[in-house]
This record gives sequence, C-alpha cells and structure tokens, in this order.
Amino acid sequence: MSVSLTVVRPESREPRVVETGTTALDLFGDDRTVVAARVNGRVVDLAGVLHDGDEVEPVVASSDEGLAIIRHSCAHVAAQAMQRLHADAKLGIGPPITDGFYYDFQVAEPLTPEAIKAIDKVMAGIVKERQRFVRRSVSDAEAAADLADEPYKLELIGLKGAAASTEGASVEVGAGELTIYDNVRRDGSVAWKDLCRGPHVPHTGYLGNAWALTRSSAAY
Repeated sequence: MSVSLTVVRPESREPRVVETGTTALDLFGDDRTVVAARVNGRVVDLAGVLHDGDEVEPVVASSDEGLAIIRHSCAHVAAQAMQRLHADAKLGIGPPITDGFYYDFQVAEPLTPEAIKAIDKVMAGIVKERQRFVRRSVSDAEAAADLADEPYKLELIGLKGAAASTEGASVEVGAGELTIYDNVRRDGSVAWKDLCRGPHVPHTGYLGNAWALTRSSAAY
C-alpha cells in the first residue's frame, strides 16, 4: 500500500508516493535542522504518520516556530532534571517565551546558583541520552491517574478548555483532546512525562547545547 502526498518547500512543491505508515521523520530525518513538520497547515511532531493527500512542509530550527519548539523541549528537559534532583518539586507550566523558556515549580526552598548549575549538568546528561519525545492521547481520567502527584497539572486537566486563555497554559491543554508526552529512553522505559500539547523535537539529542539556565526567581 502507498499514499500520495506533496512535500512543500519555499522554492518547490514535490509530489511523492510513499509507503503507508511513512512519517515526516522518514522524509526529513537526515536533515537535523528540521525539528517538526507542518502538515496541512498544522505544526506537528515529525513522528506523526502521514496520510493520503497530505501537504507536508519541514519546520526548521531557525524559524520562529522551530525556535519555539526547541525552547519548549528544553523546558521539558529542565523540568525532568529538576525533579531528578528535587523529587518533591511540583510541576507548574513550562512554555517557550520570546527569548527562551521557563518552568514554574513549587519547591520548599528557593534554588541557589549551585542548584542551577546542578540542574544544567543533569540536563546535559538527558540530552546525551537521546530520550524520545513520545506523544499519546489520554482521557481526563487517564491524565489524572498519570499525574496524580502533580496538583497543578490536575488543576489544568480540570480547567481544560478554559486553561487555554491562561498565560502559558495553552502549551499544556486546550479545548480538544488531552495529550501527555513521555520522555522515553533507548531501552523503551519512560524517564519522565508531562501534560503537553506539543509539538516537540524527535529526541533530546536535537537540543545539543541550545540552552543556558540564567536565573531563578521566587514567588510566595
């Protein structure tokens, strides 16, 4: 079986016939500057399966959308590193912003400069692990069960559509389906997970040294 699609680039439109089950990663995976795909106008993960009639365009790292995806993926890696070092840290939200990204946490004590350096070091290790960002659709009940120890995520699940109007929350939930991104190690085990709409880079190795943790702030 095969499907027909069109690969769209700034200078061309190329009709292609590919095997059923082909993903955008199959099309663009040899080019590490491509971090996502625009399929029929919607930006999605490269791992998504393509369908007959799709128009597929690469989203490159240097574009505004590509930078936002890289920054958002960096935020996930920062949050995983934070919880690896501080198991009691509770997740807030972690959106990309104009000049980088942030992630909100509830912690008992403010982070010191030494703690920031430790998180940065763990992030570098996670990048080297090349953990895959794997998207899965979940029901409200499944999301609540998966994130039972995260009170702020449970609040977002409850708000759902209303949360999309809250600053930064639209990266987590919208008015449609709920999705969770698992960070999956090479052996198939799940290292970490977060409520998220995506999209993300295919794996943490795409991030290289694309971040620098610059500061921590506290609110009471």
